[in-house]
Amino acid sequence: MKARLLVIGAIAVLGASMVVVPVAQAATIKNGVNCTKANATTKVGSKVYRCGKNPLVKPTRLTWTLQGCFKATSLLKSSIEDLEMWKDELTKAGPSGEKPLADFQATIADLEKTQADFCRRGA
Repeated sequence: MKARLLVIGAIAVLGASMVVVPVAQAATIKNGVNCTKANATTKVGSKVYRCGKNPLVKPTRLTWTLQGCFKATSLLKSSIEDLEMWKDELTKAGPSGEKPLADFQATIADLEKTQADFCRRGA
C-alpha cells in the first residue's frame, strides 16, 4: 500500500512540474529576450510577441519583440517613401501645399514615437 501511494505521489509531483514549467517560461518573454526561431509568435497576457530582429536595437539578433514594432516599422518606412514621392509636388503647390506637407511630417514624427514605444527594450 505504501509503495502504491509513493508511486501515485511521484506521478502527481511529476505532473504538477510539467504544468508549472511552461507557465514559468511564458513569464520570461518580453522585449529584448533572446529567441531562436525567427517569426515565431507567442501571446503573453494581452501582448503578442514575435521572434525577430528589433529594427531599433544594435547589434541585431533574434529577440522577442512586440508585434506592433514590426507593423509600426513597416508603416513608418512606407510613409517616409510616400513623403519623398509627394514632397516635390507639395512644395511646387506653394502655400496651398505647405499645410499638407507639415501635416504629413507631423504624422511621420508621431509614427517614429509609436515605433520607439513598441520597439524599446524591456517593454
